[in-house]
Amino acid sequence: MYDAVRCWPFDNDVSRCVLQCRINGYIIDAIIGLSVVYKALDNVGALWRWLGFQPNTKIATVVFGLFHGFGLSTKIIEYNISPDGLTPNLLAFNLGVEIGQLLALGTILIAMSYWRRTAGYWRHAYAANVAMISACFILVGYQLTGYFF
Repeated sequence: MYDAVRCWPFDNDVSRCVLQCRINGYIIDAIIGLSVVYKALDNVGALWRWLGFQPNTKIATVVFGLFHGFGLSTKIIEYNISPDGLTPNLLAFNLGVEIGQLLALGTILIAMSYWRRTAGYWRHAYAANVAMISACFILVGYQLTGYFF
């Protein structure tokens, strides 16, 4: 959890910077879907088996955090926020997002600590990760369809 909390301000900086350029939300959302696929594959040990080494988690966190920040920014751009009061609105938005992320992370960590103590944890975790991979490939296909068509 320390790494996740230590890296969270990076997301805010990206959100503020991206407002100055136009990035297609479909592409960013497809990349976010692929980042979830990457993590699910990492969870089941597929990356180690396929690549023969474990990719650097800190680098992956920064890269995927960058794209998640771009994703938030594309949604902010879609809202066509008035330039009047933009800075306080962005700060309030980012504060709300970060508080929500910390609350969700805390809840998930508590639930996961109980789930890991059950006998069927590994079986259910594997199935959940496979389902997540499938769902995210559908999301990627959906986003790319929106981009190209």
